[in-house]
Amino acid sequence: MERKLITSQMVFDYILRPAQGVPRELILLLHGFNQSGQKIFNKLESFLPRHSAILAPNGPFPIPFKTENGYKVGQSWYFYNPGTREYWIDMRVAVDFLDQGIRALGFESLPKVIIGFSQGGYLAPIAAHRMGKVRKIIGIGCEYLTDEFPGGLSCQIDGIHGEVDDVVSMADAQTSHGRIKNLGLEGVFYILPGVGHRITSEVQEKLRTLL
Repeated sequence: MERKLITSQMVFDYILRPAQGVPRELILLLHGFNQSGQKIFNKLESFLPRHSAILAPNGPFPIPFKTENGYKVGQSWYFYNPGTREYWIDMRVAVDFLDQGIRALGFESLPKVIIGFSQGGYLAPIAAHRMGKVRKIIGIGCEYLTDEFPGGLSCQIDGIHGEVDDVVSMADAQTSHGRIKNLGLEGVFYILPGVGHRITSEVQEKLRTLL
């Protein structure tokens, strides 16, 4: 089977909390695999500054799954096979999707902070280059794919990782964050004792201090 990238219309579903007064910046929330914009918004919104507009979109790819009460749908940003170490659908679609959504909402000129959890954290630095005017990235429970970082990225990249994360290795995440220094980027990696692969109260409070 052959493949070609084409341009087509897509549905951009999102949660938006306007800023109080004129927004000083846009905070973009990128959810984890098989989750949603609503879920990460519910977890983080009350810990984020009121002077910022908060945007939490769904990923472009729906993932239906069957439950006892019928089908539910989660979302994905891309599809990666860790067994073969290959993408079935790589990040380019999600990067273009986010860029177009932000432009459609009129936020392209605002300074930006990107907060990504798990799969959303992997995506965040890749998407940042396309958006422009990103001053900070905060990845939660993710690694940093520095070999995929586009040239010209200049923002600070911080990491928050649970000490007992059983989905994304803390040691691997910390090592990958260390490679950020080799690219001339700044950032701090925070380890939260006793925290797993979840957005907990410890994660929420750490975010509050970083913003």
